[in-house]
Amino acid sequence: MSRPTPRARAAAFALGATGLTGCEWPDVSMSPGLGAAAETTEAAEPTDEPADETPAEETATTDEVAVPTPVRPTGDLDAGSLTRALPAGDRTVVVDYWTADQATTWTAAQDKTIQIAAHVEGGDDETEVLVTRFAATTDDGTARLLAAEDRGEFALMPPFSYTTALTLTEATPAATSLTVTVQFDLLVETEPGAQRYFRQTVLDTLELPLLQEDPS
Repeated sequence: MSRPTPRARAAAFALGATGLTGCEWPDVSMSPGLGAAAETTEAAEPTDEPADETPAEETATTDEVAVPTPVRPTGDLDAGSLTRALPAGDRTVVVDYWTADQATTWTAAQDKTIQIAAHVEGGDDETEVLVTRFAATTDDGTARLLAAEDRGEFALMPPFSYTTALTLTEATPAATSLTVTVQFDLLVETEPGAQRYFRQTVLDTLELPLLQEDPS
């Protein structure tokens, strides 16, 4: 085969250039697949908006805080009995208190029975000592009541004693304690056989805590 002359090659080149004059070069800047990937990447970028959080009211605990039960203070008759020595001049009035009830379970609504026995110690055995009035009052913080009263002339010098029983009735329902005050009015002879007397008053108090009843 004979080789084309230089003139023939130049003519062929000019023909090829003329055929491409009405054509557009394809856009090869980015393929469709690469463009979609770029949009996906942009959508996945984090934003400054806070993440969705569970509302505080849904996460708050629904458990109620338990109200502590008030501590009951120690009462004077929790052990079942009590002895008090009360000064009365040169003598001492000794008072014994006791109960057959369970004092630690007393409530305002319950009746409470207390036994009392009093005697005198000291001084001489010949001087006459009389109890002319015994009284007991109760105070529950709302109401004050005379629970018992005894008037007379009762010998209190040895070997005699004064004994009685108290029945304390229902207190105010909301009461948390009961204060019992006892009073002994004494007539003491000025000297043995003189038949002349002077008065002495002896006071004592008992503190009786009360349990609160369950309203249910």
